[in-house]
Amino acid sequence: MDLRHLRYVVAAARNGGFSAAGHELNVRQPIISKRIRELEDELGVFLFDRSTGGARLTPTGEEFVVGAQRIVDAFQRLTERTKASGAGNTGRIVIGFYRSMSSRSFRAALKTFRHKFPSVDVELMEASYIELKAGVMSGTIDLAVVLGDAGKTELLDSLSLWSAELVVALPDDHSLAEKSPIYWPELKGERFLISHDDPGPDIRNILLRHLAAPSDPPEVVMRQLSRESILGEVASGQGISLLGDGPVGMSGHDVVFRSVHDGNGATRLGYVGCWRPDNSNPVLKSFLGTFQYAD
Repeated sequence: MDLRHLRYVVAAARNGGFSAAGHELNVRQPIISKRIRELEDELGVFLFDRSTGGARLTPTGEEFVVGAQRIVDAFQRLTERTKASGAGNTGRIVIGFYRSMSSRSFRAALKTFRHKFPSVDVELMEASYIELKAGVMSGTIDLAVVLGDAGKTELLDSLSLWSAELVVALPDDHSLAEKSPIYWPELKGERFLISHDDPGPDIRNILLRHLAAPSDPPEVVMRQLSRESILGEVASGQGISLLGDGPVGMSGHDVVFRSVHDGNGATRLGYVGCWRPDNSNPVLKSFLGTFQYAD
């Protein structure tokens, strides 16, 4: 007995005969009749009463076809799920990102993906760059979203996902609070509060690249604080801060956010997705496709 036998029995029962079953399945009637006879011989019972008017289920056949239908339906569902999984339409993916990251592009991509692939379980993980890299290398994380350019991480494949404007967080009573945009030279002499958490160190390097001078280095204070706590310190007048992404032009926590420009326009930060070259999770490809169109 195999699945083909069960399909023939179910089709013959549904159509009331072997000829109609053959027409439905695009199989010649003698083959349908032969395979069902083989099954009956194997079971030692008659499933159908045959007559010139067609074939009707015997009482034993009626009981048998109920179970056969369940098996055929279950196999069909299994086939559909397997095909969907292979196409990246179902399954599971683990996405790692910086604890302090709240990019609008990231949230938009996540929302779009979940709407398009509701059968995929998306697990999010916040961690530092070192932890994210280790997670990808070990296979516990499928994709790590980090600040930088494609090719940043050795041994991993990467793809540029989006870019975001660098913004400065200022107390709402700061002399620059009413100005937009703000240019780098206007930030000289300020006290910068930067989180130790990633991408804080990367943002610190960007700050030093634009403002560092041998005789006049900027004051940069690194704190073991979350993004929200840094903003709280900014609101209380302890300094200003730079964020890799933020609600430009909006206010909150007694803090205003303004984009930072140089002579070429807004200073932008690139984000990349990194994954192991041998990652065979089909959902990863689907997710990367969503990110590519999220900016």
